[in-house]
This record gives sequence, structure tokens and C-alpha cells, in this order.
Amino acid sequence: MQATTQEKILLVYDSENNVNQSDKQIDSLQRLLASLNLSVKTVSQDDYTSGLVKKYSGVITMINWPQVGMNNKNFIHDRDKFTGIKLHVGDNLTANEVAQLGGNNKRIYRQQFILKINRDEQLLPFSETITVLKNLSNSSKTVGVLSTQEENQKKYPYGVINGRNGYLPYFQSSGLSSLAACQLISQLFGRTERYQPMLTITNVTPYSNLKILDDLSLYCYQKEIPFAISASSVSDNTQMKSFTNYTTVLNRIENRGGVIFAQMPIVGAPPINSGPELNQIFSSYMVSLARENVYPIGISSFGYWNQDQVLRDNALKNTNSLILLPNEKVVYVKQDNNALSTKMSFYGMPVSSLKKVKKSYDMSFSMPTALTVKLPDSMVGLHDLKQEVGHLQINWFDPINLDTTIKTGTSIMNYRHGDYYMNGQRENIQNTKNTNDIPIYATKKEALFSNFFHVQGNILTIFFVIVLLILIIFTLLGRKIYKNMFKR
Repeated sequence: MQATTQEKILLVYDSENNVNQSDKQIDSLQRLLASLNLSVKTVSQDDYTSGLVKKYSGVITMINWPQVGMNNKNFIHDRDKFTGIKLHVGDNLTANEVAQLGGNNKRIYRQQFILKINRDEQLLPFSETITVLKNLSNSSKTVGVLSTQEENQKKYPYGVINGRNGYLPYFQSSGLSSLAACQLISQLFGRTERYQPMLTITNVTPYSNLKILDDLSLYCYQKEIPFAISASSVSDNTQMKSFTNYTTVLNRIENRGGVIFAQMPIVGAPPINSGPELNQIFSSYMVSLARENVYPIGISSFGYWNQDQVLRDNALKNTNSLILLPNEKVVYVKQDNNALSTKMSFYGMPVSSLKKVKKSYDMSFSMPTALTVKLPDSMVGLHDLKQEVGHLQINWFDPINLDTTIKTGTSIMNYRHGDYYMNGQRENIQNTKNTNDIPIYATKKEALFSNFFHVQGNILTIFFVIVLLILIIFTLLGRKIYKNMFKR
């Protein structure tokens, strides 16, 4: 269970730095904070107004573009006077921040460090410059170690905590850096629990290769690997056989111990322009799945959904269990950057981001984490994924330990330690009416009148073949008659 106290945190960044795709770091930090059950308001330094930080119990300074840096004088003044929890992420430490951290700063140029934390380590990307702290006071605590690759290794602390002040010189959206950052942030904000990651299969849709999905879930079941599925649905054409084929596989997954998180639709396809529209789509998702004996236990979405008032209020707030995935295409409806914190929010991170990490079997995380793999679209890809998952040697989190709720319309769906409930009544997921054989591919929706034109096309083909045969016969007869005229 997460800590019940919810601090309100203000996250202030210097620039999105879209040129270097550093907006991904902002998204990652937002999702990481949500997974720690922290309520976060995000603002650019351009939007910061004097005195704003007084409304919060903690403030995070994020340097995304060191060449720009933090230059809002009102924010710098307020941060220096602020007595709550303070964290600096990135370069450009001020003299006042260094003093509050209890050490001396040192700039290191053109270096590639090895990050070590507990028994795990990873070679970090090359850095032009990085600021580290040394000569720390006895009251300072450290998280992780940065080691040079020289013969005589030099070592520096990665994260530093001194009282209510914290510092991270480097942050990436995945890999060991993000895990070390979370460990420091959790300590700074009094979160002490440790978590095992949850294996999560993404990219699951009604048009996926259902044979591969069924095979992969059976593999996990036989290998006793607990897992979750992030699966999208449709709000119409749910009476079609292809939808029943899809839900048949999802029901099998439930009976193999897997759990379903309902993946929210892409904004703009179908178009979502209002809260009522999204509410209707969301309710249709849940009801149509429940009719087929499939009961999602939570919601999965891209991180930006939690920064949008319409998307958050009309979807994410309907559950206490979320998987927040890294942003892909971002389309806001009404952006407000007032992130929701829930009982259990999983930080989505690709399994592939840990490939370069030398990890131990007892590797654990400071936040609920969903390690994601995309559903393959070929048997070769399936074989490779089985090999990858089988060699990870991770002690996986079992979703059977979850206690979740989803509200939709007048209905409440609960999942309690392996059992499913609809409006308080326990559902028997084995009692399914779906008995169709699973095709290699689910049938995609066909356009209206497509069968009509298909039939008409066949008729026209037959007609032209008959005409052609008649023409050939007449040509041969004509040629014979023409020859007979000369024989006379």
C-alpha cells in the first residue's frame, strides 16, 4: 500500500527543449512522481508567478536545456526562501543550492560514467559536462555512485540528499538512471517501500495476431510468469465475430492468471473533443468487454492523459489503478498539467531499456513499475520475445496482489486478489460462452457495401469471360468460313 499522505509538488522546468526531445524527460519525471503517489503541478519557468511555490510542500527544479537554464528571478528568489522539500534535477546548480546540499560542486567535462546502484550498474551516455558534488557534510546521504572508466577510477556520488534538499546531476527517461532517480526522490519524500516490476504486454488490439497473443500468454502461464495486458477495444461493431474472437483470447488470459488494463484510445481517432464523448466511449469499452466475460482491472494510457483535464476527469479518474506509458504522439484536449495521483500508478518502462543494465535477480524498484514489451507480429518475433523474457531473471510482481476498482456509468467493477466482481457480485470468468476457434488474424472492419461490390465484381468477371469465349468462337467460325470461300 502506498503512503497515504499526499504532498503537493510544484515541478518547474526551464525549457521543453523539443529539438533534443528532452520533453520526454519531463513526461518521465511526471509519471515517476505519480507512481510515488505525489500530486504534481507542472509549469514552465515562463509561466511561474511570484509566490506560487508557497502553495506547495515541495518544489522540483528541472534543467532540460543548460544553455537556457533557470532565469526567472521570481522563481529563483522564492526557491531560495522556500523551507519545504527541494530537489534540483540537471545542471546549473546555484551557489545557494550547493550550500544547502552541504558540499562543494565540481564540473567535469567530456566524460562517460558508469552508474552503480546497489548491485546493478550501467554505462551512461557520453556527457559534455556534468556537475558533481564532493566534500559532503556528515549529514548528507548519497544514492548511487558515478565511476569514471579510467585505470585509476574516480568516484562521485550520483544523487545527494541533505535534510530537505536533494540533487540529481543527470536524468534519463529509462534505464538505471530513472530507477536511481526514483530511489532518491522516494527517500526525499519519505517513501520507503520497494516493489517488484510487473511484466506488461502492450500493443494489443482487436486487430492483433491473436494466435501469437494466445501463444505468448500460454508461455507465461506455463513458465509461471505473472503478467498484465494493455489492451485497447472498440466502441462499435462489438457484435461482429472478430470482436468475439478477440475477447475469447482475453478471457483465456484472465483464466491463465493474466490481468487486463484497458488501453485508452488515441485522441483524434476516433475524435475526442469533449468529456461526454470520452465518457461514452469509455463506458462502451467497459460494458462491451464485460458482456464477453472480460473485466479490466485498471486503465493504461500515455502520460499526457494525466496532464489534460478532459482526458483525466472523464477516464483516468474512473479507476484507482493506472499504467502510465511513455508519450508517443501527444494531442491535448484541455491541457492543465494538474496530474492525478492514485492508489496505484505503474510507471511504464520498456524492458529493452534495461538491456544495458548489469542487473541482479533481486533487482527491485522504488515505485510501482510496469516493464513493457510490445506484442510481436510474427512467429520469429514471438520466439525472440520468449527468449528475452526467459533470460531476464527478474522476480516479477504478481497482479493477484492488487485490489482495484473501475467505475463506469452506474456500474462498479472490482478486482480483489484474483477474483472479479461486478456491482458487488462475484463473476465466474470460466463460465464463458466464447467457444470460437481462434483465427490467425482477427478480421478488420470492412467498409459499408464492401460485400456488395465484391459480389458485383465476381458477376462482371464471369460475364466478361463468357463474352470473351463467345468472341473467340465467332472468330474461329468466321476464319473457317473465310477460308472456305477461297477453296471454291
